[in-house]
Amino acid sequence: MQCFEIRKRLNAWVDNELPLHDAEEVACHLKNCLSCRLAAKDIQEIVDSMDALPAIHAPVTLSRKTLRSFRVNFEKPGMAEWWQGLSLAMRGAVFGVVLAGLLCGAMLGTSIYSLGPDSQANPYRAVYASKGILP
Repeated sequence: MQCFEIRKRLNAWVDNELPLHDAEEVACHLKNCLSCRLAAKDIQEIVDSMDALPAIHAPVTLSRKTLRSFRVNFEKPGMAEWWQGLSLAMRGAVFGVVLAGLLCGAMLGTSIYSLGPDSQANPYRAVYASKGILP
């Protein structure tokens, strides 16, 4: 293996996370390469100094605060929260789109209803007649 490949694996080697075959290759390379051996020594010193630090225990209330924050920030908001989060301009835009959709639907519905089966202007006449359905 080349030094570049060994250096990518040094952290895992120091933590004993490499498969046996890879760990043996790294150890063999470290016997023959001074620069990689020094890099492994530096990593081992960092790990040892981190292990020497005292353990930090989280406060008991941290889990409750974390869960509360998670719920507030990551749960899907309901329709009321979504609506309240919109600016006045966006509320107006949403209202306008909904109103336009309702009006278009009402106009299309009444125009199809007002066209009878005998009307020549009925675009659905052939479909209705073939299915035996009259509007």
